[in-house]
Amino acid sequence: MLPSRSGSCSVNLIMLNDEELDKICNLAKIEIADSRRAQFLDKLNMVFDWIEQLSAINVDSIDISNIETATESHARSDVKFLDNTRDEILSNAKIKKFEMFCVPRVVE
Repeated sequence: MLPSRSGSCSVNLIMLNDEELDKICNLAKIEIADSRRAQFLDKLNMVFDWIEQLSAINVDSIDISNIETATESHARSDVKFLDNTRDEILSNAKIKKFEMFCVPRVVE
């Protein structure tokens, strides 16, 4: 059980073992060499420790409506322009047919 948002956490509540690491590796379709399993488990457990420390921070007194947001957008404006013509783009194609790129069949 994880601590509440306002509680404090000094004990690692989530500790992965070899069996759980096997499940994670199976789900992620990865293999970890036996020589690196202990190191990998330690690092994963450090991540869970950090998450528990974050969840232990009391944020109940923070009013989210007081957090300032950027009032001006730094995104580029949407301007329609055409840099390349169809012929320029198709000039890079190895195979073209009917003014389109042709690619090799992937699925038979």
